[in-house]
Order: sequence, then C-alpha cells, then structure tokens
Amino acid sequence: MATDLQPPKPASEDPYAPPKEVEQTSPSFLSRGLRQMRRGRTFFSTVFFAFGVVALQMAQGILLARLLGAEGRGEYATAVLYVQMLLYIGLFGGLEVICRYAADSRSQDDRRQFRLRRAAFRLGLVTGAGTTLFVMALNLLGLPASKQFLMPLAMLCALSLVGQHVMLIMTAVDRGSGHFKAYNWRKIFAAAAFPALLLASYLVWQVNLTIACVLFVIASLLSMATCLIGLPGVIRGEHAPPVGRLIKESRPYALSMLATDFFERMDLLLVMWMTPLVTQGYYAAMVPVAYPLTVIPNTLGLFLFNAGADSTKKLTKRDFHRILGLSLLVQAASVIPFVLLIGPLVRLVYGEAFGPAVIFAYWLAPVSALKGVLQGLDSYVKGRGRPLASILCRVVAAVIMAPAIIVALPSRLCS
Repeated sequence: MATDLQPPKPASEDPYAPPKEVEQTSPSFLSRGLRQMRRGRTFFSTVFFAFGVVALQMAQGILLARLLGAEGRGEYATAVLYVQMLLYIGLFGGLEVICRYAADSRSQDDRRQFRLRRAAFRLGLVTGAGTTLFVMALNLLGLPASKQFLMPLAMLCALSLVGQHVMLIMTAVDRGSGHFKAYNWRKIFAAAAFPALLLASYLVWQVNLTIACVLFVIASLLSMATCLIGLPGVIRGEHAPPVGRLIKESRPYALSMLATDFFERMDLLLVMWMTPLVTQGYYAAMVPVAYPLTVIPNTLGLFLFNAGADSTKKLTKRDFHRILGLSLLVQAASVIPFVLLIGPLVRLVYGEAFGPAVIFAYWLAPVSALKGVLQGLDSYVKGRGRPLASILCRVVAAVIMAPAIIVALPSRLCS
C-alpha cells in the first residue's frame, strides 16, 4: 500500500544540514490542482503587497523631495549612500543561507523555527554591526571634499544598518518557510515606518535634513522590533545553527551579492562623485520612481528561490523559456506606458522644480525593467546552491559601465 511517510532520519544526522534529495510519491491530480490554486493566490497576494511596498517607497521619495528640495534631497542621498550600497553586500549572504534552512521541511516545526529565528537575529546583529563599522570608515575616507560637511549625518545613518539587517535576515525565515502572510506584513511595516514618521514630524513640527536622518534610524529599529514579536527567549533562548557556521556557509552567497549589488548601485556612487548636490538630488528622487518596473519579476524570484532550494524539484528548459518569455513580455508592456506617463506625473507629484529630473526617469526605465528579470532568474540559481554562477557577468558589466558613465555623464550634464 502506497504511503507518503518517509523513513525516520538516523539519530546521528545533522538536523540543520542543507536539504538533500528525497523521494516523494506523485500527488493526485486533485491535490496538484489545489496546490497550484494556493500557490497562485499566494503569488498574487505577494505581488499586491510588493506593489504596496513600492508605493510606500515612492511616497517616501516624494516626501523627501517635497520637504527637503532638490539640494536637500542630494544631501540626504549622500548621507545614506554607503548605507544603501553596503546594505545587502554586508549581509554576507546570510539572507540566502537562512532562507535555504527555512525552506527545508525539517525546520517547519515550532521549536526548530524558534531556534532558527533566534539564530537569524544573532546573525543580523553580527553582520549589522560589522557593516556599520565598515560604512563609517567609508564615510570618513570616501566622501568628496565638497560633501564632507555631511559626514556627521552619514555616520548617524550608518547606525540604521543593525536594525535593517536583523529585519531582512529574520524575514528570510518567513520567506523560506512559505509563511508569506507574515513576510508580507512585516515588509509593509518596514516600508511604512520611515514615511509615516516623516509625515508625522511634518504635521506636528518640522522636517529638515537632520530630523530626516534621525527618523531614518528610528524607523530601522521599529522594523527590527516587529520581527521579534512572538519570539520567546530572544536573548537567552537556544539558537541553531550557530552563527559561525552560518557565516561560513554564506561565503559563496556573499561573493555573489558583492558582484551583483555593487554593480547595481555603482550609479549612485558615480553620481555622488561626479555631480553637484542638486543633480544628485534629481537622480536620487527618480530612483524609486522606477521601482514598480521591478516588482513582478522580483516577486517571482521569491518563489523561484524556494523552488530552487527544494531538492525534489527542478525547472526544465521549457519552464525556463516560459518564465523568461513571460517576464520579458510583462516588462515590455510595463515600460511603454511608464515612459509615456512619467513626465506629467513627476511634474504633478514632485512639483515643477523637479521637471529637470524626468530625463533620469527615462534612463532608469529600461534598465530597471531588465534588472528585474535578471534578479528574478538569478534567485532560482541561488536557490539551487549556485550563487557564483552570475558573478562573471556582473564583473564584466561593471567594467564596461564605469568608464562609459565617466565619459558620458559630464557631457550630458553640460548639454
């Protein structure tokens, strides 16, 4: 008689070893259909929440632009630049490693989930503290002479990294274990915290550059706090796997993230070094405007990562071509109305003072659309445990991109 029960694991087997190949009986047609319906609902609800996160990020960008003006927006962009650049690189692959552990079915019971969450909390503290120190050193040594007066605020903004790292790594437990409801609400709260604080401060008092930086740090701590709700024994409770082991296993992911994220944020670094504060403010204001073009493929990437981490499944070549073709079609259909509408919308929402920034939105639109597709597919490769596969492509792209921008950007600004 067929059974779905698996033979018991040997007592000596490591309960936190990476997932291994296991045999599964084929589900019935009805169970497959129900499972696909549940996955479809989960995917579309996650897309909905992802658009909500993007809407909040855009609201944050609009508030900063309106409250600080173009030059103040450029000053804020400088203060948070190295925080933005090192945020994901400094995770040192911890997000992906925690997500893979959470995707293992052996980590689904409450006791192991609690241990994994506590381990994620400790890992976030370690990576956050280390990245904070590194960002402070970059702020001390790596700001242009004309912008070094912003160093104290840049040092203040670096303190946000601990809260952001803990939030990102702990939500990876929800993501990997398939608890997308908790994952979605925590991400929404994290995205809403800073713009809500900005709006409240504006309504009851005022907002200037210093206040914005202080609220940025407070928002990161509030985001971290939401991930600790319902977790007993946060400080003294048992945690597993050990942080040292997680860091060791995360190194391949860290190298991949270094190549990927540095390439994707190199534009912010070059703009800071090569443009005045007003132009930097225009560019920084348009970056979140292009975020909606990355939502659908990035959300698909969450599910592709989990599918890749499941050793019992594997995408066929036909599956890959179908996903790639559909993603490109969706992105192409999104870019066209974006380019047609973005000019009037920017002038309406940001004000006529940000009219010169529209050109940056046009530049960012196709780049963001393609970036979303690449990130979605890259998530599957990382889920399969091959994070180094895309490094060469990113390095070559960075080598081409840097000199091209150095040559083209000044002439564009002067024309």
